[in-house]
Amino acid sequence: MGFTSTLRYGALVLALAAIAAPASSFGIGLQPTTVEMSVQPGDRQRQVINLGNVHQEDTISLTLGLADWALDDAGQIQLTPPGDSNTSAANWVRFSPAFVTLRPGETEQIIVDMAAPIRVDRQGDFRFALIASTLLPEERTGQSGVWKKYQIASLFYLTMGEAESHPEIKKAALTLSPEGEQAITFNLENTGSAHARLRGEIEISGDSGETITEPISNLVVLDDATRTYRLPLTQELPANPEVRVTLENIYAPQSSTGAVMLTPFTSELTFEETALPGGTASDEDTPLE
Repeated sequence: MGFTSTLRYGALVLALAAIAAPASSFGIGLQPTTVEMSVQPGDRQRQVINLGNVHQEDTISLTLGLADWALDDAGQIQLTPPGDSNTSAANWVRFSPAFVTLRPGETEQIIVDMAAPIRVDRQGDFRFALIASTLLPEERTGQSGVWKKYQIASLFYLTMGEAESHPEIKKAALTLSPEGEQAITFNLENTGSAHARLRGEIEISGDSGETITEPISNLVVLDDATRTYRLPLTQELPANPEVRVTLENIYAPQSSTGAVMLTPFTSELTFEETALPGGTASDEDTPLE
């Protein structure tokens, strides 16, 4: 059985030194930013990643490499050296070229070859990221002579064997961020061996009889992991608010359709005084995942 893949397109940029930047800030576009594949032991597959210089004037040189990756509790991307994680698929991967120089408007194809091992010690998700890095001068006033490293990446999920994803909302509460922003915070858990990708909507109702509706899209919960999702409140809540969340898991390898509806989650909303870290990013909003 060969790989089957679902590609999701977008743009991801991570700037080092904890500085996030949009792709246009250094002029590189990447497609796809996320690749999801089902794979069996011994499978081989090739994926093409397109890098483009959308800058109008500057030529940009980039170095390609691999990394392991995960999501922290707030859904932010965490990169680590390749092979460091027990979920790493970096050793399965070869790619070329390793260095590209792109003139304005030019595009280069990066060929990624993957060969799954014949024997694996578990079934479920394995991951790696293909990273393109460059150094660019800092353009802010007073920063002459300072260079900053930027990275743009494509995230790969390789789901091995008979894996399953089982996401669930465990708790919802009203919270206050360190900046004073009120939000509804949801704690999610995925007890499966494959990641979940969720979409749906949140409905908030109360004594007024009116309902506030907010969408959820592209919310990833990694395998055997927990995650916090924060919905900032832009409208005044009704008295005695209650929340109802209806979600569909659109990455459910145990289903013949690839999707499973979750049991709707309902809860009264009470204030939780513990301030939680900010972060409403969904995957790919990171804009990776």
